[in-house]
Amino acid sequence: MLWWGGLDSQYVNYVFNRYLLALATLLLVSGIVFSLMEVLPGDCAEKYIAYKNTQGETITEADIQAERVRMGLDKSLPERWGRWVTNLTLRGDLGFSCAKRQSVNLALGNRFWMSFMFCIAGLVFAYLIAVPFGILSAFTINKPWTDKNPQHSKLEQLAGTAVLSLQKVVDLLLRIISYLGLALPNFLLALTIILLYVFAGEPMPTGLFSDQWVNVPWFGPDGFETGKFYDFLGHIWLPIFVIGWSATALQLQTVRALVVDESNKLYVDAARARGVDGLTLWAGYPVRHSISPLFNSIGFDFQRVFNDLPIVAVVIGLTDSAALLIEALSMTNDQELAAAILFLVALVVISMNFMTDVVLAAIDPRVRKSVLGN
Repeated sequence: MLWWGGLDSQYVNYVFNRYLLALATLLLVSGIVFSLMEVLPGDCAEKYIAYKNTQGETITEADIQAERVRMGLDKSLPERWGRWVTNLTLRGDLGFSCAKRQSVNLALGNRFWMSFMFCIAGLVFAYLIAVPFGILSAFTINKPWTDKNPQHSKLEQLAGTAVLSLQKVVDLLLRIISYLGLALPNFLLALTIILLYVFAGEPMPTGLFSDQWVNVPWFGPDGFETGKFYDFLGHIWLPIFVIGWSATALQLQTVRALVVDESNKLYVDAARARGVDGLTLWAGYPVRHSISPLFNSIGFDFQRVFNDLPIVAVVIGLTDSAALLIEALSMTNDQELAAAILFLVALVVISMNFMTDVVLAAIDPRVRKSVLGN
């Protein structure tokens, strides 16, 4: 049953404390990210002067110092970090991209939201597969391969053996898939799928659109372009499947372990002694109590999926913020752009963790008792 406690003072204090902790964590992360980017060699002024030098202009050390003063790079690290945080908080300004010679907000555009949707779609794909099949795997873990119940007739034993054997085979296949998902890197899976398309003589599903549709607007003279939509569906499945692959494998193992652990606890034995059995027992007790830890890990799962996204984006040919992060770190050395992307990822993860903590404290009696003390 949902519990809101009339928004009593304890719950409000808990939410407020979690909010302050989230803000403090975000502030700490911003300082760490900003400091790490400052450690990289070179700064924005040197890059800009180097660019002007390629245009045939004569550059002196005084020009470099003047440019540093103009950009505020002559200030100390704490001062520059404080200005960056202030601009971000008050104006949503993520800084200036040296490599692209424009604000980070313009350089990112909708690319971060594209990455966000990729990660969310990959997580939804993972949960839709991992949760039901993980429960099924836990349900069959201690079951035999054959039905040897003496109270069953030969025909019933044969039918029961067929059902049990099918469940065990499905469980075995799920384990193999989960081990492959944990062992096989996502980028290697993407390359394998692309090579299969090449060997089959089919167009590769890289990018988000085929060449013939990439510049076609969504709405033409005749209305919505369904052809572009179908072409989009023919490409979008690949990044979602690839980034959701390892998440599915990990969640299969997690759900299975959680349900098995809960099913061996005393309250389940007590419910079984009261006559509760079958689906009612599993759905009402071990499965129900296993969902909370899974729900609480959404933020960490998002971070794990995003960590896999940059190299996958390069392999598949995506143009989202993950590919932009690889470009900023390995090719253009654009510290400001990289710091902004990493900060946005941290913002999403911390926000998700805050929301899941608040919701779980409201609906889960165990969490509520541990954090509120009543």
